[in-house]
Amino acid sequence: MNVSLYTTYARCLKEFDSNVSAFRYFREKGIRYADILSSEFKAISFEEYLSRLTDAGMELGSYVDLSDTASFDRSARCANRKTVREYIDKLEKNNVSKIMLAPAVTQAKSIDDYKRMRELLIEGFADAVEYARGSGVTVMIENQSLSTRADSRVSDLLYILDSVPGLKFVFDTGNFFCVKEDAIKAYEKFRDRIVHVHVKDWTYDLFGTYLRPDLPRFEGTAIGEGLLPNREIIALLAKDGFKGNLTLEINSARTNFAMLDRSADFLIEEMGKYK
Repeated sequence: MNVSLYTTYARCLKEFDSNVSAFRYFREKGIRYADILSSEFKAISFEEYLSRLTDAGMELGSYVDLSDTASFDRSARCANRKTVREYIDKLEKNNVSKIMLAPAVTQAKSIDDYKRMRELLIEGFADAVEYARGSGVTVMIENQSLSTRADSRVSDLLYILDSVPGLKFVFDTGNFFCVKEDAIKAYEKFRDRIVHVHVKDWTYDLFGTYLRPDLPRFEGTAIGEGLLPNREIIALLAKDGFKGNLTLEINSARTNFAMLDRSADFLIEEMGKYK
């Protein structure tokens, strides 16, 4: 197992004079890989990011496309598919082996919307998987964190994965909590399909950004310091012989260098127990 870091954090840290310096700091701690979001390319090109990672001694572990694969607008879906294909080509050219499609826009307003969204997800992921066939690029779906999305609950995700042969799973340790599902029980359902992991943690917070009807507000916190069973999940991954990346992710308006640093130390220390 390896730790990966979202490139967006390196861009935002004021403690460093450049994102290359931030990458180098985390590389020296033992983090070899970085994951990149499509939103990053509004400021810096894909090729420039690869260059900066290389300068820091890091490699791109996966690309996360934030376009809306499940849009109810047909023209938007067509545009998204074109974008996804273009990035599969770029990833193949640059020997990057994973793309995660994160349709983060459309939400269902009715049960009919919900069912339609699930079928559109299947349609969009099937197109990407077919296009990527033979390229060496693996297409992935992640469990999302909204009850109004058809890719958040265990049953829906299993249905989508069963409907799209070749589609693989990104297990997010924190998102199942947001839709009232147990992360350990979910892991047991997906263990044979997981090729990438996102690790986050939550803490209860009176002024937190996130809300679940049956709980107080909550907020992202340093990994290992919150409510989630991340130690247990890492132990399960190690027991099952998982060889992929665990991406350090913090969903918080208060993310800072100290929080990232403690999270990196936690992940590196926990994974070190199993080497």
